[in-house]
Amino acid sequence: MTRRGWLVLAAALVVLATTAGTSAFSAASLDRSVQIDVADDQSAYLGVSVTGNATNNTTTATVTVTNQLPGDIALTTVTATDEGDSTSLTPGDGSLDGGDTTSATIENVTCGETVVIHASGDAVTVTLEREIQCT
Repeated sequence: MTRRGWLVLAAALVVLATTAGTSAFSAASLDRSVQIDVADDQSAYLGVSVTGNATNNTTTATVTVTNQLPGDIALTTVTATDEGDSTSLTPGDGSLDGGDTTSATIENVTCGETVVIHASGDAVTVTLEREIQCT
């Protein structure tokens, strides 16, 4: 075969190689279903209860937190914050151990205001917001 023949053959192979598919997926569609169960505040890993007695659209709110995390996970920081004022719920020994409950009172909270509850410990952080309900 001549040099020109080899060049034509090489060019044909290059064209064939670049136009042929690789048989790889370019798109896929899957149908998956997911079910998520959401626990109420008292049954969650961080059990929370916020109560208050209203007078003239303000209340004294009591925030109660229970550590219901599995195993021996202790919470070393537990706070409740409303309008920038933070109240510590961390017990005097510095740790809220599994199954333990702690409470704190927040004075002069406006009805409908949001309280942010933050708890953290070794390898766990929980932050949630709850609106102060006045009755």
